[in-house]
Amino acid sequence: MAPQATSTAAWREVLALFDRWAAAEPAQREAELQRVQAEEPALYPRLLALITADQAAEARDFLGDDASPVSTDAQHAGQRLGAWELREPIGHGGMGEVWLATRGDGLYSGRAAVKLLHAAGRGAQAQARFAREGEFLARLSHPHIAKLLDAGLMPDGTRYLVLEYVAGERIDHWCDARKLTIPERLHLFMQVCEAVAYAHAHLVVHRDLKPANILVSDDGHVKLLDFGVAKLLVDDDAGHELTELTRAGAAGLTPEYAAPEQIDGQPITTATDVYALGVVLFGLLSGARPYASTSRGVAAMARAIVEEPPRSLTAALREAPDAALARGTSLHALEQALRGDLETIVAKALKKSPDERYATVQELREDLQRHLDHQPVSAQPDTFGYRARKFAQRNRVQVLALSALMVSLVAGIAATGWQWRVATQEAQRTRAVVKVLTGIFTELDPEASGAAQVPVIDLLRRGWAQARDTLQSDPTLRGEVARPLGLMLRSAGDMTAAAEALAMSRNHLQQAGKTTTREYLDVTLSLGYATMRLGRADEARSHFNDVIDKGRSVRDAGADEPVLAQLWLGTMKRQEGKLDEARQWLDQSLAEAERRFGPQHPSHQLALSELADVLKEQGQWDLARSTYTRLYTEGGNQSGADALRARFSLAQLEAELGRYREAEAHFRELTPLLTQLWGETDLHTIYARTWHATTLFHLGQFAASDSVINEAVRTARASGEPDVRHMAQVIQARHALRRGEVARAEPLLQESLRHFQAGGADTRAAAARALALVGECQLRQGHLEAALATLNQALEAQRSLYGARHADMVFTLLLRAMVTDGTQGLASAQADYEQAALVADAMLPTGHPDRQRTALLAAQARWRAAPTDPHRLALLKQARDYQSALAGRSDVATISVYTDKLLARAPSTRLQPAELLPLLTY
Repeated sequence: MAPQATSTAAWREVLALFDRWAAAEPAQREAELQRVQAEEPALYPRLLALITADQAAEARDFLGDDASPVSTDAQHAGQRLGAWELREPIGHGGMGEVWLATRGDGLYSGRAAVKLLHAAGRGAQAQARFAREGEFLARLSHPHIAKLLDAGLMPDGTRYLVLEYVAGERIDHWCDARKLTIPERLHLFMQVCEAVAYAHAHLVVHRDLKPANILVSDDGHVKLLDFGVAKLLVDDDAGHELTELTRAGAAGLTPEYAAPEQIDGQPITTATDVYALGVVLFGLLSGARPYASTSRGVAAMARAIVEEPPRSLTAALREAPDAALARGTSLHALEQALRGDLETIVAKALKKSPDERYATVQELREDLQRHLDHQPVSAQPDTFGYRARKFAQRNRVQVLALSALMVSLVAGIAATGWQWRVATQEAQRTRAVVKVLTGIFTELDPEASGAAQVPVIDLLRRGWAQARDTLQSDPTLRGEVARPLGLMLRSAGDMTAAAEALAMSRNHLQQAGKTTTREYLDVTLSLGYATMRLGRADEARSHFNDVIDKGRSVRDAGADEPVLAQLWLGTMKRQEGKLDEARQWLDQSLAEAERRFGPQHPSHQLALSELADVLKEQGQWDLARSTYTRLYTEGGNQSGADALRARFSLAQLEAELGRYREAEAHFRELTPLLTQLWGETDLHTIYARTWHATTLFHLGQFAASDSVINEAVRTARASGEPDVRHMAQVIQARHALRRGEVARAEPLLQESLRHFQAGGADTRAAAARALALVGECQLRQGHLEAALATLNQALEAQRSLYGARHADMVFTLLLRAMVTDGTQGLASAQADYEQAALVADAMLPTGHPDRQRTALLAAQARWRAAPTDPHRLALLKQARDYQSALAGRSDVATISVYTDKLLARAPSTRLQPAELLPLLTY
């Protein structure tokens, strides 16, 4: 018999006939069949088969996709099949029932799943399929495919297969029950791909891939089941069935996972399994199915598969309201995760034409791996915009702000182009700007240029140099390109190049007479910020004042640049130590922001945050705390970005006030919230971890502190931000040092010190802190002369940065006092003890542990210099105050021991540094 070709066109005719038959009254349906038999004899057998399949599907609740009820026939219980004894029925599939069996020959204990062919399905075709399943499984030995252990015939002629017993749950239910994230689901699905690819390599096509045939064990290992309708790629059985769907009432096929060629009767290839995997993946990701039809009929499903385009993943979420919850995320976050690569990958797997799908399952798996690695996927056209986005994801910390800024800049240029459409020359300039910027950012992807990966900041510098030098003949275009590049350079941290580009852009706008535009205010404000960061204070003030002046003439209700200019002027005054003047500018900025935009506007929130910083530096601790609390609680969504930033500042203030328990509670709750919002390698999350570790250390919870700071260092390394990594590393080293682990701490400190010293103005404060800790290392090692020289350098650096008083100087002064106490005697050291106490009193709140510790060390120096009763009583009182400040610490008794030993010795005896160092543990 020649193979019967069932074309898509013919199948659509059959579907149309089915619709007409289904729409007819029951009494008229027989006449309709007779009409088709007479007028369309070639289509009549297919229509009859489709009606049979549809009725069979309704009877068996075909689209439910769950296993059929367990057989109630217990006649086989206790029966032995070779070494296996049947125990109880555990499933009922399309061709047979499945029993749990145990090994009964005494050689070893074990369980198996025994599949028996239905009594009603023992025709020649069913027998052949059942035998073929055993043959296929015998070919396959893979960790993700259930193994065939044995096969044979029962005494009554029933065929059986003894299969590996899989104690697991179907893949979609397993994922939902554990709220697996999208990446976790993809990793699990890739195990399925490995199993199917292995079967294909052995010339076996499964043909019935669906969640019910994919089980997952408790430990997360996939097992692929049921090769009952599988076929060999070298088989040619097209002549034996009309279509996969209508064959024997579709007894071995699940229609909603069927590929179009299975419905059309076209050749079955590995692409058929690729399609089914696409449907499975669609459900795992979205919780829905590719086609929206709610009909339970085979014909409706068949029509959708053949004719309708599948929905996108994000569109399908509308009918799966619980999908986000089952994936441990929000609906918005789930939409973001599915949009883009994953939609494209799934869409390619679900193409109607097999030739347009992935050629192999391995290609599908590799694309999913590329997506997880933030690499371009093959399913997406290799355009510049797509490749640049993937580069940005691989280097998220470096270019996240730049990416967002670039989008806004190009949008701004487009808007400007709309305003200038009447002038052809200006429209051409707009396109020229975009062309120049695109040419620069094409280099972001090393795959596009074939070059080694280049840091983003270097690309921006190169782009600016190229635009500046090659556009000299067109100063107007150069001025227009200078603005977006200058803003990006500022955002990337190169203030020198940013200032040059922004100054050129500002000059261009001035020459064009555009000094009362938002564009001019934006450029001038950014130029002021860059020059402020460069230490060019007079120039920065001039730019900020220009923004305030020109802002009065800008007719744009959303122009917040003048408000921000006032804010930055206040910041400059704060940096100069002129806190009262800073307060005046910030009060003006706050009032203007509230009047024009309301208290929830970002400019108002930023000014309020800066004001809280000023209040903190003024020593108005309670007012600063209430301001931070207001920012945190009045922000609306307390899990939102602004509220979390405010809560971070509040927690930081609590730590700086020595309220370590309150701070620790905040940071403990903040870290997972920040991780969920921005990721574990985001700077906010890393800073929260370092502060959390510090508060735990001050509370004497050293093991917990070590665990948190080690995690902070790990994520800081992964962030790709060396400044952040070394900041966390210094804290890690400081904790090790205070616990006497000098050998561990010193190399970490030396490495970070070199990094900070090479970093310029922005890392001077961090370098000074690291230098002081290196001095402590030398002190603990007994290298007192080296320690003294190092601490002198650290104090000089701190005075250069801060003037006469800063909280950082307290620790450095105490260390130097200990060194000189041990080498030169109390007379040389006492001045440093007293100076440390004065700075601590001025810079730290009453009751702060560091202030109490410094007061205790100053009190012991006074008693040793003049051992009078008042000095002795003052020393004892200060010891009690310090103990109170450290209430709850398990090792607080060290202070009493130290005080008792001190009072028991002759006051004039010189103290060695080792006798004082235990107090620094706190």
